[in-house]
Amino acid sequence: MNMVTVFKGTLQKNFLGNIIFQFQLPAPCLELHICLTCHAGDRERAAALHDKEAEEAFLSHFGRLPDALETKELLSHMKTEIQLAAFLSGRFLGNVHRPGNIKEMHFAPDAERTPGCMETAGMYHGLLKLVVNSFGVLEEEISYELKIICVPVKGGREEKNMASQNTWRKIC
Repeated sequence: MNMVTVFKGTLQKNFLGNIIFQFQLPAPCLELHICLTCHAGDRERAAALHDKEAEEAFLSHFGRLPDALETKELLSHMKTEIQLAAFLSGRFLGNVHRPGNIKEMHFAPDAERTPGCMETAGMYHGLLKLVVNSFGVLEEEISYELKIICVPVKGGREEKNMASQNTWRKIC
């Protein structure tokens, strides 16, 4: 049976920093699947919460307040930036930093390498360290869910392939 572990939390507006989860994998695994889902709101509305800060930064840089078009342009470039990094027993596995609210990593012998992750061959066992890196939260708050699925070593190749096809595609 696959082992699933879920961590949940909330990030507050303007949070900058790292949240570290350390999790001892309970058994050697053939496959390891990690998914961070951030439940962010509307980006445009969230950016509008920062109009005063954007105007102050513009004033500081240009010596004048921005006009309406410049303010709109400034706010259109703002975004919540959250990344996910993974290490196993001190070894770097990868860092996922693509845009979007879902960051996924898949480690399996027959799976295509997840962009941003290292080529790694299982067995996966040891201390899994996951780092949620926040470079700024626009929203008043964002809730997130970090899910880890381990497919333990047991049975033959058929069982592993079935687990691979059915498990990680449903992770998030």
